[in-house]
Amino acid sequence: MGREELEVLKGGVVKRKTKRRVGLFIDATGLDRATRRLERKVDLSRLVSGLTSGVKIEVARYYCLIPYEDDARQFAFLDAVERAGIEVITKRLPPKGVKRQVSMDVHIASDLLNFSFGAYEHGVPSANADQAEEAEKRGNAENVSSPETKTIVAKKAGSSPIKRIATIVCPSRELSYAIFSSSQLGVETSLADFGLYGSSDGWKGVDRWIDLSTSETIWRG
Repeated sequence: MGREELEVLKGGVVKRKTKRRVGLFIDATGLDRATRRLERKVDLSRLVSGLTSGVKIEVARYYCLIPYEDDARQFAFLDAVERAGIEVITKRLPPKGVKRQVSMDVHIASDLLNFSFGAYEHGVPSANADQAEEAEKRGNAENVSSPETKTIVAKKAGSSPIKRIATIVCPSRELSYAIFSSSQLGVETSLADFGLYGSSDGWKGVDRWIDLSTSETIWRG
């Protein structure tokens, strides 16, 4: 990665010429599996703070599979996630006995690429996965794919260039191509997980590896 250009202001204050924006994408399934293995629980507020390091957050999302039947404890937990400043994206699992594989990979990949193109720069809303699915069933997909959402926000003339940093937490291997594509679009990509990967693991386009297992600040209690 090249060095960022700096601007020296009055009084010797140094300022980055490039604005930085963070996109944080948390795969709840991967995070849950890792923390269960370690027998510890993550404090999501501390996790977000540690991964964003004070850089302005453009989008922060937690992608979660929820049971077919409502679970009050799970919804209470998801409310706590939202209080930590993270948008919750859910998708419902099939009922018991129905063998159908469900994952959030497509949703994460889509949001990652939208972030790479600057679609969330001015807070463009997006529908929940369940809401989008229901709308499609009713034949009203246009309600969740309006021209506003599809429009890529252009930079204003004369504005400072923006450097986007995408941090993906506990991603599955299915996201490797989306991460590589974001890197090709000029986004600085960070992969945060419990244990370090390497170039021999098949990941391309990852600029920074974050080993969460070495942190002592992200845990509850």
